[in-house]
Amino acid sequence: MQIWKVIYLATFVAGLSLAVSSMLHGAERWRRRRSVKQSAVFNPPTVASLAVGIGACGYLLTTRTSLGWFGVFFIAMATGLASLFGMILLMAKWALRASTHISGLDEEDTHGQIAVVSRSITPGEVGEITYFAWERTHVLPATGLDSSMIPEGTEVVIDSVEDGVARVELWSVVEQRL
Repeated sequence: MQIWKVIYLATFVAGLSLAVSSMLHGAERWRRRRSVKQSAVFNPPTVASLAVGIGACGYLLTTRTSLGWFGVFFIAMATGLASLFGMILLMAKWALRASTHISGLDEEDTHGQIAVVSRSITPGEVGEITYFAWERTHVLPATGLDSSMIPEGTEVVIDSVEDGVARVELWSVVEQRL
């Protein structure tokens, strides 16, 4: 039984280390190469929860009960799978849910992006811009910084995004300042 104790303890420590690493560095590293969206099933937090579940349960059952190795292994695997499914549910429903609008971080990151006006911006009416960033095309409603009309097809620079509406300035004006 001594070898099983070491195996379960090592599994627990490895899972705990992976959990701490994913907390510090995020789960972005395990994104599939052909996919922009991260998998809710195969990522560091889910693998960490599986290892912690198996390791913690197996170690406790090995050291605190008189169950045989098969019983301990079966219960530890069941506990690990339960923690895995719980983490998959957590990742899918909360951590990796699709955003319906640009998040605060993305609003900050859009400052200075070059975009093209896809629907004319007039002084009294909101237009629309399109820009490509973070491996996808984004479309936002937009207004001008000043009261001039900006025709469709014009290059603009995003100054800020407030309440989901981009405030833009002509690229030619920004270029002259540079």
